[in-house]
Amino acid sequence: MLDFECPSLWMTPLDNYPMSVLETEEADKFMEATFFYDAELKPSEQTDGFAEATLTALETGELTPLVKEELKYTIQSRRLANGQSELGVEFTEPEQGQLTEEEKEKIVKRREQNKLAARRFRQRRRAKGPVYAKEVNELEADNTRKLAEIRRLRKERDELQAMLHNHLLVCPTVTIQTG
Repeated sequence: MLDFECPSLWMTPLDNYPMSVLETEEADKFMEATFFYDAELKPSEQTDGFAEATLTALETGELTPLVKEELKYTIQSRRLANGQSELGVEFTEPEQGQLTEEEKEKIVKRREQNKLAARRFRQRRRAKGPVYAKEVNELEADNTRKLAEIRRLRKERDELQAMLHNHLLVCPTVTIQTG
């Protein structure tokens, strides 16, 4: 038997969560449907799915297989509770058809065109490399000039503000209004 600790969302006591009357009724309906479904299932069908999901969950370290299995049984139980039949899901591999000579030629032609287009793209990118480098250098130099201009203008603004402040302190004709 496997011994492991795994927190389970569906085993949390509902007493810890206050529920409205509507939620309580919904939970009761769900439980009735689950019990009805469990009684209808053959034990081997139910335990085989959960056993396989448990092993998968242990191998991968994720609870997704267990959650999916429980969701599958919940859906089936609701269907049975509503008088509907069980859902049967079958997965079949799609048949692989053989390509005709014309289709094979199209594929080869498309691949060749793709190779040529990729080659032309790489050549254009290599050719534009120095152009882009020159443009980057020009933009960086322009940015540096603009930053220097910003520093100069801020310094000039600060000097003018200081001069105005000093003038207002000594000028008798100007009154400073506050507020």
